[in-house]
Amino acid sequence: MKKTLRNIRRIASLLLVIVLCAGFVNTDAATVRIKVAGTYQNYTGKTYKVYINGTKVNNALRPGIMYNDNIMIPYKTTLINSKKIKMTSSYSSASRALTLKYANDTVTFYVNRKYMLVNGSRVSINTAPIYSKMYGSTVILVPAKALALHAFYWDYYYDKSNKAVYITTGAEPENVNISTGTKLKAAQFKGMSTSQFVAALGPVAMANYKETGILASVTLAQAILESGWGKSGLAQKSNNLFGMKTSLSGNTWNGSVWDGKSYVAVRTREEYGGRKVTITAKFRKYKSVAHSIADHSAYLLNAKNGSSRRYAGLAAAKTYSKQIDIIRRGGYCTWSSYKSELIRLIKTYKLARYDKK
Repeated sequence: MKKTLRNIRRIASLLLVIVLCAGFVNTDAATVRIKVAGTYQNYTGKTYKVYINGTKVNNALRPGIMYNDNIMIPYKTTLINSKKIKMTSSYSSASRALTLKYANDTVTFYVNRKYMLVNGSRVSINTAPIYSKMYGSTVILVPAKALALHAFYWDYYYDKSNKAVYITTGAEPENVNISTGTKLKAAQFKGMSTSQFVAALGPVAMANYKETGILASVTLAQAILESGWGKSGLAQKSNNLFGMKTSLSGNTWNGSVWDGKSYVAVRTREEYGGRKVTITAKFRKYKSVAHSIADHSAYLLNAKNGSSRRYAGLAAAKTYSKQIDIIRRGGYCTWSSYKSELIRLIKTYKLARYDKK
């Protein structure tokens, strides 16, 4: 009899656990509350899954929700705790400021404010971050689309039928340190003299040389010639100092720091078979001058022509004359006088003084 009673109690306990667990993971919208106008109210909409780089990063206890026609996602679960990307965060309850750091970018959201700071620059957003109560815990939700497309320049896709959002960050930058010059924008070159331009860009080119082996003098000379001392329309619109087009060597080379989609269309003069023509082409758009330099160097080091590197031996060459010759022979530019122009700039403005490690 006692044994039977013990078995009944065990079965009852097991059933109770099952019921409690089932209730705990219930995704009924009533278990999610959002704070609107200072008051929490039940959320009655659908819940959403969040995928980052193809992996689901949230669960039933931390769903995405639809608010003000935007998918809002719990930042800590999806971005920080998931460990799928190398992101850090900090939050100030006093200012309600949520700061996210990824690679070389810093983005600050403010709860209930329709703007964010992207590397210090203010950017308006349609929907502000909000507080939510999810299964008893207070959670900050951020707008997924603004986070992806306007904060970190990631790919974003909303699948309504699957009730999911997909965010793709692309390859995280490796062995590319672009901390020097990330705040330098081509717009700052507009009022600079030639000496001021060299003084501003020289340290960035030198830091890049230490990392890549591409002489700073070569980087500076190319930037001057390609961008007209940073004052060309292309440079001013896109921070693109080297005429880097959206499609280069099939975009199969490694190390690119371009976001893969931002571009500007510009009319440009090019030379083919000794004949100069004007065409309209799509050029890459960068967040800063440092990104332009890093992407340019990655291209020179890794682009291929068939199975061989297009600019093979570039970093091993120790003189600017040899490096420029390799760049010219690799077909970087169609101008017949490209090499002589670069060497003239290096000599005239003493750019080789930055070729120091």
